[in-house]
Amino acid sequence: MLSRYYASHSVNIVAMLKRSFQEMGIPPGYGVKQLLYSPAASVLVAQIQSGVKNWRPERLFWRHIQSDKYNSIGQPDDLISQDSPFVHPSKPLLAYACMEHRFLLDTKGEEVHGADWDSLKIYNLETATEVESVNKETLTLPPGMVTGWIFNLVSFGDSGLFVQAGLSGNGSRIDYVIAELDLFSRILKPVVTLPATFI
Repeated sequence: MLSRYYASHSVNIVAMLKRSFQEMGIPPGYGVKQLLYSPAASVLVAQIQSGVKNWRPERLFWRHIQSDKYNSIGQPDDLISQDSPFVHPSKPLLAYACMEHRFLLDTKGEEVHGADWDSLKIYNLETATEVESVNKETLTLPPGMVTGWIFNLVSFGDSGLFVQAGLSGNGSRIDYVIAELDLFSRILKPVVTLPATFI
């Protein structure tokens, strides 16, 4: 009985390994940057990046472990990349940051690539739906701060969602912090200030 089980599963694994990324739902020209696993949803999450020299936005795809077909997470615009994904260890949730990229010409006429934080999203891997979204308009900054943004996720679990953020009280000086983001109130609560060497 066991030998038949392993034989059938080994055939499935070999067949899957012979399939190209494109056949599995990954867009052509992309390769896997990072692979995450959600034990609560039995889902693999692949963060993909350009496999060629031309810039392409990073994207997130998911598939159930019993399937070999990847599905896109959300429908981001062409200049929006999906970065810094974190899978919740006990809930079927994925948190990630969205960055909006821009391409400008400098004074010498050379193209300069930059990016700004667009939003932070929570995606339910069981229902394949976005359940939370926080952006610059809905984010509540700490008292005294006039501007702020999130540029990286550092932890996501039962103790909360923690991010790296930039905060400014006067528009000129920027403090970088580890902060907890309360998803219910959308309040950013600094935990510790970071020295510049960590950025």
